[in-house]
Amino acid sequence: MSRGNSEYDLRDENQVKEYLKNVLVEYQFSCFKEKDPTGCHRLGYFHGYVDKDKPDAKENAKKVFKMNCEENKFGQSCDSLAGMYLHEQKYLTEKAPREDITKYFRMACEYGYYTACKNVGVILLEKNDIWKDYHDTKKGRAYLHTACEKKNVDSCYILQRLLSKKHPERALDYAVKGCELDDIRSCQTAYQMYLKGIGVEKNSEKASFYKERMGFIYRNHVASKPMSPYE
Repeated sequence: MSRGNSEYDLRDENQVKEYLKNVLVEYQFSCFKEKDPTGCHRLGYFHGYVDKDKPDAKENAKKVFKMNCEENKFGQSCDSLAGMYLHEQKYLTEKAPREDITKYFRMACEYGYYTACKNVGVILLEKNDIWKDYHDTKKGRAYLHTACEKKNVDSCYILQRLLSKKHPERALDYAVKGCELDDIRSCQTAYQMYLKGIGVEKNSEKASFYKERMGFIYRNHVASKPMSPYE
């Protein structure tokens, strides 16, 4: 029987190795014996990020993520696989990795991992030489809309910026949505639009509401976060 986490002295290198070995066995059992998609995702993450110094670690991670994506339809694994292809940067010079990146981000979105919807949307809106063959403004915005509706605040904010000049009334809708999700940038957009009458009639009462909302979010979500020693 394996020991619990608290029974290991993680200052001891040998005990750390034993602990990680047991974690690997646990994730393998969860994935391959219990057929648990979450366990498979953890196994892929273990290979790719915990065991990353081993020669075959990245390939093992991709195999597990690919299996968990395609067979178990686990969206987060699809997203992680696409992310690994991005990190390898082969897509900068080769088309095949670009196909894989867009394919697995789309699958992740389809399977309910909505951060990936944002990722697809951003790619489809790109106009540079690398992604120009995939450019589709309408579909890109549709993916971002889906992500925003599923509470991805970055997507709400991107749509505000995209629509602010030609369709300010729609930009405001996304700003309001983002602000409801505690995105201080979106509250700032709504505040400025009501204050200056951008796309809507000036409304000092609503401007004050969004200004107060910014202060609330800052006090309760931004200022209260502990400072990272790496920032």
